[in-house]
Amino acid sequence: MVTEGSPGASGGDLARRVTHRRTELGLSTEELAKQAGIDAWFLAYFEQSCDSTLTGGALRRLAVALNTTPSALEGGGVDRPPGTGRAGPNPALESLTPAQCEQHLSGGGVGRIILSTGSGPVAYPVNFVFARGCVIFRTSNAMVDNISGVVAFEVDHVDDAMSEGWSVLVRGHARLIEGSELRLVAAGLDLEPWAGGARLNVVSIAPFEVSGRVIVQRAPKHS
Repeated sequence: MVTEGSPGASGGDLARRVTHRRTELGLSTEELAKQAGIDAWFLAYFEQSCDSTLTGGALRRLAVALNTTPSALEGGGVDRPPGTGRAGPNPALESLTPAQCEQHLSGGGVGRIILSTGSGPVAYPVNFVFARGCVIFRTSNAMVDNISGVVAFEVDHVDDAMSEGWSVLVRGHARLIEGSELRLVAAGLDLEPWAGGARLNVVSIAPFEVSGRVIVQRAPKHS
């Protein structure tokens, strides 16, 4: 069974989170099983099953091997924004180089587009990819009406367990991709909005300014 006090995540949800985290760390099923002291055959079966469960001890060992917490694997933090943990012992705030910013953008994922409207700036989360030097995402007709000229786009990542994180801010010109260019660009994109629905408009942001910052933990200096 999953540990008592679990927020109620199903076996399938837990398995997907374990698989996702293992993939993030670049571990094979066999490597993770060895680090967690779990039978490799059982771990492979668990990741593929929708109803298998873990004992509390196995869940804790997996969390340690995956550098996370049992609660995070069970989805206990899905209703809370990241970054609620304590600051690390030796934090350092540093600027990212342009190459490092592009590396973070190239991973794609979920970012926020910031638009100017008649009632003030607003931010919308969107799934995006970074291709041809541009941020590209799909959106609905309602948002397209507000997209014109200069916009901002932000993407970040927070590691609560390590008290580290980074953010990248893009400022650029947004435009709607249409016609033959739309077919050419869309054909090469693996871009499916999580929100679903008819989001057939493809928007491109061509950056004229990209900046970023990172918080890392430095080893203490010894005199």
